[in-house]
Amino acid sequence: MNESILYDCNGETAAQAATEALTRRGFRVVRSFDLRSALAPLAAHADCECPHHGTAQCTCQFVVLLVYGDPSAGSGGAPVVITAHSRDAQAQVQIVCPTGMLRDDANSRPDARLVEQVMAALFEAALTAPAVLPSPAEVSADAHQEA
Repeated sequence: MNESILYDCNGETAAQAATEALTRRGFRVVRSFDLRSALAPLAAHADCECPHHGTAQCTCQFVVLLVYGDPSAGSGGAPVVITAHSRDAQAQVQIVCPTGMLRDDANSRPDARLVEQVMAALFEAALTAPAVLPSPAEVSADAHQEA
């Protein structure tokens, strides 16, 4: 199951909105990778379609979030892995299920209920993301108007 949800906002806004929605539901969210931080010394992610990839004009973002449930509620164990990949003002957010692992056991897969709850939170975040968090361009424009 690698279902994806399209967010109408940049990747940073999508990642923040998803993190906030998941945190409100009591999940622990760990940001394990951030392309903007990793890209500083490299022009990585070769299959990205961004014509400015690796330059200051690049708008790409790729974030990996690990979502942990509450062990006391029976949703401990492996985290749900979420990726958010964006270019310009659209982000594709998806739950990535482990495949092709050497050892496929209950500890390597997230709990099915946890995956369902996380997907519900991601849908909620997709519906509210633009309203909850302004894009960096909007923040910049607001700052110039106040000055």
